[in-house]
Amino acid sequence: MTPEATLHAFLSGLGMPAYHQAAVPDGAELPYLTYPLTVGDWDEGEVNIPITMWFRTTSEAIPNAAVRTVKEAVPRGGVMVPCDGGVLWVKRGSPFAQALLVEGDEEGMKRRYVNLDVEYLIPE
Repeated sequence: MTPEATLHAFLSGLGMPAYHQAAVPDGAELPYLTYPLTVGDWDEGEVNIPITMWFRTTSEAIPNAAVRTVKEAVPRGGVMVPCDGGVLWVKRGSPFAQALLVEGDEEGMKRRYVNLDVEYLIPE
C-alpha cells in the first residue's frame, strides 16, 4: 500500500472509522476520528499527525477508553507499519492526549485530541 493508504488503514484499525479531516462523509455516525493527511520524506524526521476523536456521550469513560486503545496500538518506542518501499514509524507525540471542548450547543459531544508522530522511512 502507498504510505497514505497505510496511514489510513492504521488509523482505521483504532476501533472507529477514520476520515481525512476534510472528507468526513455526510451522515457519518459517531464515534469516528479525523486526521490531516501530512506526508513526510525520508530525511525530514518526525511529522506530527494529530488525530481528533469525536463522540456523542455523557460518559468520560468512553472517550478515555478510546485514548487507551491508541496508547496500546502505539507502545513506547512506537510501531513500524510496512508500506510500499519502506515503513511508517508511528510514535506517541507530546502531549499524547488532551480532552477538548466542543464549540456550540451540541449536548453530549466530546473530543479527544491525540498527537502521533510519524517518520516516513521510505528511501527513494
